[in-house]
Amino acid sequence: IMIEGASSTAVREMIEDNLAEIDSSGLTGLHELQASSSHDVTITQTTSSRDVAMTPTTSSRDVTMTTQYIPPHVQRDMTPRPRTDSLSSGLSDFYEAFDFLEDDEEESEDMSAVYKDQMFLHRVKAFESRKNRFQQFNLSSPTEYLVKVQCIRLALDRLVRFPEKRQWMLDMGRALTVKLLKIAGDDTEAFCTAYDAMIRYVEEPSNMCSIKTELKVRRVACFNVYDVVLDFCLLDSFDDLDMPPAAVTSVISNSWISQGIRKTMLSAAVWGLITSKVKKAAPDGFLRRFYDIMGVLTPSLAWGFLGDDPVLHPMCMLVRHDTITSLLQIFDDRMTDYTSVSSLSEDLYDYLHDSASRITAEFDKVL
Repeated sequence: IMIEGASSTAVREMIEDNLAEIDSSGLTGLHELQASSSHDVTITQTTSSRDVAMTPTTSSRDVTMTTQYIPPHVQRDMTPRPRTDSLSSGLSDFYEAFDFLEDDEEESEDMSAVYKDQMFLHRVKAFESRKNRFQQFNLSSPTEYLVKVQCIRLALDRLVRFPEKRQWMLDMGRALTVKLLKIAGDDTEAFCTAYDAMIRYVEEPSNMCSIKTELKVRRVACFNVYDVVLDFCLLDSFDDLDMPPAAVTSVISNSWISQGIRKTMLSAAVWGLITSKVKKAAPDGFLRRFYDIMGVLTPSLAWGFLGDDPVLHPMCMLVRHDTITSLLQIFDDRMTDYTSVSSLSEDLYDYLHDSASRITAEFDKVL
């Protein structure tokens, strides 16, 4: 209305150029327009802060402009920006819309494209993880951990889409565990049966929905190699070993009891803990199969990590040390290529392959 009622073409153009400068408190643009126009314009503000009347003195026509009241706490900065072409202007407006997503993480110029993309998505909707391990992996903040975990998820998802690499990962996990059980002097048949049953269950697409539902209860954010195998199975187990239950500690620390009896008592204590968890799991679900595997492994692993067996204990500590070292390298962008999902995927495969080769070589020395 204000533009149509202007007294000349020059005034119309000046109003169009300065509309962005009008705010709820000062009508800055119109005052500048009054000073620059050859026509005298009188601005009269009504008693209401919402209605402003503008009357050009050189015309018999009255023009009334009503501005919408904007509460102070939602007012936006109306400072005009230099005009640009439509594409640049559109992009600028798009990124300005996400100004509120600014985080304490500063983006550096050498930050990789994949990391930048995931950082932006994290600011839109924060990524989740069962436990934030940024201090454990020497990262600068919880945000850096979550963003890098998401990058690793994408890379591992890409990795398992290659049938030969996926099969290598399955076979290597099975072979290393069998070797460790042999070092402990335990039977491996029960483990192989439980392991193969788990693989068949996971590979059935119709089970995916129930798997994700079960894992969500355990705060596992994604059904992914990192979240399930590395974080939920391995890293959580290492955390538990740092704070074993009192029943386990009392058995291990009793030096008056022979090693054989302590191992048997430890197995019984561990079985009791596993049985209590099995009762809470769905009878034919993912966690039930997971606990079937852990029921076979945990007694041997608990003795291997916490006991004083001269052969088994060093091998268990080797597995833990090598796993943590590999993950430290993976989370270090100076050692791992985060340039693209493809390059990160290749680096992850190399780390897994090298780690498996080192552990296998040490296991074979004592078998």
